[in-house]
Formats: sequence, structure tokens, C-alpha cells
Amino acid sequence: FSIDCIEERLVKARSQGAETIDFSKDNVVDTMQKLLPGGPDVCIDAVGFRYTKSLVHKIQRAVYLETDTPEILAEAITVVRKGGTIAVIGDYFFTANMFPIGALMEKALTLRGGQLFCQSYWHDLLKIIENGEVDPTFVITHTMELSRGAEAYKMFDEKSDGTM
Repeated sequence: FSIDCIEERLVKARSQGAETIDFSKDNVVDTMQKLLPGGPDVCIDAVGFRYTKSLVHKIQRAVYLETDTPEILAEAITVVRKGGTIAVIGDYFFTANMFPIGALMEKALTLRGGQLFCQSYWHDLLKIIENGEVDPTFVITHTMELSRGAEAYKMFDEKSDGTM
């Protein structure tokens, strides 16, 4: 499953064979529980702290009572199967209020997080790409001169012009 609210990214995910959920139209937890009643074995939070759904978390962030919002992570904890794994690759930095630690413990989940040590893996990953085992080019939406790096990052950050 791929969960997003940006149609271009949902289309791209479907083109790679993923089933998609548009969280601006459907409740993620209800939809996942209907489509996969036992829950997935693994959930990946690739969002991190930037996305806030509830008014409570928006207020807490506005008055600096929390820096990171655990809402996407909480959805993953709710839908993943008992004994499942949640991988956190989105960027979190400091504190998150109302993290559902009880649900994590009750379901005996494994929570893994951290930044990738690119220096340890890039040689092996490059070989996989060169051998044609994986083609990552489907996520490339733009090519730009290095001098336009700031503009490119702004497009990516604002999710404009079809950027991934």
C-alpha cells in the first residue's frame, strides 16, 4: 500500500503495482483494516514530523509544546499486525506528545528507526542498479543544473510541479 494525498504520487505508486489510499478522502486506519483485516506485516513511516492532522497537534506545535507529530506513526501502530514491524525512515528530531507506547507494547511490535548509513551501502546498491535488478528512475521527475539546487529543493519541499 502507498498512502498519500498528492494524486501524482498516488498515480506513480499505482504504476509500480501498489494499492493506494488517498488520506485526504479516506480514513487510513478504517480503509487498511477493511482491505487487510489482520494488518500488514510491516509499515514504513517515510513522512516524519512534518505532517500534522489533528487540531491538538497543530496547536501544540504552534506554541512549541512538541516539535514532532506522531500521528502517522500512531496510524502505523494501529494498523500493523500483532508482532509486526514499523520502520521509521521519515525525519523526526526531538519530542512528540501522545505517542501510543501502550499500543506498541500491547501488540508486541518492533520499532526500528534511524538514518541510512549511505557510505556502508552505496557500492552494493549501485551494483544492483547497474545489473538491472532495480530501476529507481521512476521517482525522478526533474533534472536541473546544480546552480538551481535551491529552486529544486523548494519545489520538492512544496511538492509542486509533480515533484516526488
